[in-house]
Order: sequence, then structure tokens, then C-alpha cells
Amino acid sequence: MLLVQTAQNSFAQKAEPIVSFALCLKSGAYYTEQISLWKAEIDKDKTNSYAWYNYYRANRNAIRKDTSDHRSFQEKNKALQDLVIEMEKAVPNSYDYAIVKWMNEGNNFTYLPYLKKAEELGSNRTEHYPDMMGWGEVTRDLAKKEKYSKLMYENTTVSPGLMYYNYNVLAGLKPNAILITCGDNDTYPAWMQQALGFRKDVYVINAYLIHIESYRTKLFKELGIEPLKPNEIDTTSYEKEQKWYDEKLIKTLASNKKGYPVYLALTCGENFTKPIEENLYLTGLAYEYSTTVIDNLALLKRNFEQVYLLDYIQHSFFTDISEYYSKLTHCNYIVPMIKLYEHYMLSGENQKAETLKELVLNIVKGTDQEAQTISYFKQ
Repeated sequence: MLLVQTAQNSFAQKAEPIVSFALCLKSGAYYTEQISLWKAEIDKDKTNSYAWYNYYRANRNAIRKDTSDHRSFQEKNKALQDLVIEMEKAVPNSYDYAIVKWMNEGNNFTYLPYLKKAEELGSNRTEHYPDMMGWGEVTRDLAKKEKYSKLMYENTTVSPGLMYYNYNVLAGLKPNAILITCGDNDTYPAWMQQALGFRKDVYVINAYLIHIESYRTKLFKELGIEPLKPNEIDTTSYEKEQKWYDEKLIKTLASNKKGYPVYLALTCGENFTKPIEENLYLTGLAYEYSTTVIDNLALLKRNFEQVYLLDYIQHSFFTDISEYYSKLTHCNYIVPMIKLYEHYMLSGENQKAETLKELVLNIVKGTDQEAQTISYFKQ
């Protein structure tokens, strides 16, 4: 879950710490330049493990964002694997090698010892915090998850825009809700909110982490959901496996014996919404799943009039490391706001309608949706 490139894409001319492109997006050309700059640092000192870490991250980000790189997926993956092998030769016992080895295997818990080693060696580092949060969630070690969620909030650069957005997502849910999220920016900020004491009753479940069988089994047991039948999920290919999650995950979670309501974050794609769209009700920044009719207009009004914090959209007096992703994520406000705007216009609540219109126009400013939205309001 692209609109506009930000000014952060200007070339640096010096080696800079490389963060996940899910936190701060820069251009493919920027990452290509950083590859050369960090390689120069390694050439000066092959035991500089931090240079190796950033060299790996720059390569990883460039592979995903450099549109001029026409190598196949297999070729790109092999290039990263070869880089990790070279790193192992140079700095085998370092924090940086341990966290890179773990990251490169993509949540493969066979490689969990590398994450554990990074935790042991990284008392003054923060790069492993997101993975520690995920490890705590997957193993249902909620104390670990909360510890690292707090540490991430206190010791790393967190996006204010994404924190506000996820506050509103959580605030608009019914008690003991189950919320399905689909990425870093709708999961980590929500977990951090909960670690700070807000909406700890909500189950925030990342749709891709739940692919991990041991996690899914623990979670289903916790929620009172019948275990899956043997071979119920076809794992012969990723596409066949994903089909089950697209079509059955929400329904299965809704079968929980505790009667907890199930929501799908607006940040999730059509692959999740399409199979169950007749049972999804837009309540704000999430769809509520229900097999019986819900008065979602009343819930929309409640959330936007009484619950959501929206001043930051018009008056944001903060620097946002994730400015690009905040802008992109905030576009999820548009559809519920326009639906509410249309209701206000029909009911003669013109001042409320005008307030929403101003918010929507502020959100779309500078995005691909600006012209279309302006045209809509002119009709």
C-alpha cells in the first residue's frame, strides 16, 4: 500500500545510514549512489561491520526501488545472498551480520538464532527492534512485544503522521476488536500505541505474519477458533496459499467463540475486500465484517464527529520522516469522508459538509487524486 516523490530524494554525496524504504522512501538513484559510497567505506576497512550493514540495506532497497535494474528476481536474490556470504567472511561475529542474516531470510524462523544473537550484541543499536516486536507477537510473548514496542517509540525516529493515523484506526473500533493489517505502517505504529497503553484490548494481526503456522495455531486457540483441518491451506505455491487468506481469513477469524468483532484496515488491498465485500461495512478507517446489516453511517458519524483526532491534518507542526507514506496513508480518509460529506449535504448540515470538504482537499493536495477530487466537489 505511489503518489509523489519527496524532496528527500536529493543525492547526498556522502554515506548516510540507510533505513527501511517502508519508513522513508527515496529514489532508486539515491540508493544506487549510496551503494557506491558505502562500498568505498568497506574498501577502507573490511572489518567495518556498520558499513557492511548499510551496504546491504542500500542494495536491498535499490533492488526494490531502482526501476532501471532489469535483472530477474532470482538474479537479484542471488546478488543479496552473495553479499551476505561476503559479509560473513569479513564480520562473522558482529551485530550487523547477525541482523542482516536474519533480515535476508524473510521471517524464516529457522534463522531465529541470528535475531537472538543480534539482540544479545545490540544493546546500543535499534535496527532489530521491529523484528523483536514481530517475534514477540508471533510467539505470543506479549511482554517482549511490549518491551520492544516501547523501545522503538522512545529510541527511534517515529512518524508522527502514521502515529496519529493509527491512533484513529484503533480509536474507531468496538471493544475487543480483531483488526487485520497488511504492512509495516499499519502494524508497528498500532503496536506502539498499545505499548503506550492505548486500546490494548484490540488484537492487531498482520495478515502476512499469520501465514506462520505456529503463530496462527496459537492465535486461533487463544480466540476460540476451531483448528484448521489438515491440508486446508494449499501450500504447494504461494499463490494458492494466499488464495485461502484472501477468501477465508476474515470469515475464520469471525468464527471466534468469544464474539469479538472483526475489522479489516483500509490499508489492505482488494484481494482481501473483494471476496467478502457484501459483508464489509465502512465504519471509518476500517471495514467491519458482519453477516447481519450494520448501521455504518451512524458509526461513521460517531468516529468523525466524536472520536478521531483530525486537527493534525490541517495544521501539522512536525517534521515527518515518513512524509511520503503518511501522505499516501492519509488518502484512506478520502472515501469515508466523502461518504459522510454526501450525507451532510443531503441532510442540510452544510457547515459540517464544508469542514469535511476542506479536510479532503488538504489531504489530496500534491497527490495524483487532487484534480479528480477538485472536479468532484465542483459538480
